[in-house]
Amino acid sequence: MATEKPKVSNTLVNFYALSNGMNTIAFGVPTLYLTMFMTDYLGISPVAIGTGMLIARTIDFIVSIIAGVVIEKAHLKHGKYLSWIRIATVTCFFGNIVQMLDTTAFIGSPTVRLLIVMIFYIMFHSTMNFFATSRAGIIVKLAGADMTARVRLTARQSQIGAAVSIISSAITLPLVQLIDRITGSPSAGYFVAALIFSSLFVICNSIFAKLAAPFDPPEDRGAERARPTIGQMVSSVVTNKQMLLLFAAFTITGIGNQLVAGITTYFFRVTGNFSKYTYVLTARSITALVFSMFTPAIGKKLGKKNALVAAWCLNIIINVAAWLFAYNSKTGEANILVMAVIMCLRQGTLYLYMVFTANYWLDCGEYGYYTTGVDNRTMATTVMNWPTKISMALGGSLSAFALSWIGYNPPDGTPGNMGSFDHMERYMMCIGLIPAICIAISVVLIVLFYKLTDEQAAMYAKANVEREEAAKAAKAAQ
Repeated sequence: MATEKPKVSNTLVNFYALSNGMNTIAFGVPTLYLTMFMTDYLGISPVAIGTGMLIARTIDFIVSIIAGVVIEKAHLKHGKYLSWIRIATVTCFFGNIVQMLDTTAFIGSPTVRLLIVMIFYIMFHSTMNFFATSRAGIIVKLAGADMTARVRLTARQSQIGAAVSIISSAITLPLVQLIDRITGSPSAGYFVAALIFSSLFVICNSIFAKLAAPFDPPEDRGAERARPTIGQMVSSVVTNKQMLLLFAAFTITGIGNQLVAGITTYFFRVTGNFSKYTYVLTARSITALVFSMFTPAIGKKLGKKNALVAAWCLNIIINVAAWLFAYNSKTGEANILVMAVIMCLRQGTLYLYMVFTANYWLDCGEYGYYTTGVDNRTMATTVMNWPTKISMALGGSLSAFALSWIGYNPPDGTPGNMGSFDHMERYMMCIGLIPAICIAISVVLIVLFYKLTDEQAAMYAKANVEREEAAKAAKAAQ
């Protein structure tokens, strides 16, 4: 007799979203400040950072390639996906906080200090491959073929993520500065902030894992279930043209976005406006929350493809505006208000399609399952991580090399000296023009070649569920 499927409660949906939101906030500390932390506090040169982090990110990408295979083949006791979510709760915690630990007091070599950052960066991100894949994969277990329920989970994730980021944006830098004053250390605050936010992630993720346990029971991992071979998994990616298009487009856009993320902090620091950075980040988070409340509805009316194209086209305009108007090369003055508006709009417009992020890849997985008869949806959610990993490896490392090209001079210890650029015009190209070009290429790819419609995806998902139910019924009749 079939066991009745448990219902997805609002509490479960909220903690699904909240656990990811807390992880995003915790990782926000190294995302915003890690490059600056290494140049200004660990005393590591931009070229060394670019080289070292490229190695670390390459290793991370290699792990991301095999994550789906490992999840599919592993037989862990807490369920197919929840087992990895539980493991990531621990490894992400330690990986995140040690990245922001100032090791200069007990390690004299900048190379060794860089190596420590690389090791714990790899710990965090390599585990995140399994975490992100499992979070996307468990959507199918929670919602089944119900596309509305799938979007409900991802939409709530976007909304709560935007809401909690307001708090982190408002308190992170003041918290860092408060800890610095208390301890007398200019770098201790970054570690403490990462520690606090990472601890909240552990709490929320542990609650989610407990609530989701009935949906991913250990018996689902049994050997009686037909599992695809490694060759079938690889084939499912190589032969799925729609997935390959998504992969290319998100990777190219991601490279531009990671370049911006890696060097934005320097705009406020070098121009003498670092104290205003908190206000701008808070305004950006508030804008994101507002946009997350109404733009998903617009995105749903537009459809997944059109929502993605619209958001990216708006971001092309926004990035060009950053390049042209955020800094006056004639007067040498930065326009902080313009940069603030640009950062807010850049983040807010993404919510046109962010509500669908995991669903793009799940749709490709359903399409692949329907056309081949081989269930490789886990592999599809693994591929979802690849653009992020490649863009972080290339775009993130590119940001460090860009600092060398721009001619960044770290603070020299003189009161009031916050560092400088030899070529501010080059910096503005990196923060505006180059990412705009990357996004434009992605738009062309999606408009011309991506053909999977929302109606087709829903039909594939329904047909796949019916196929699995028919197979179970046939097996029970034997």
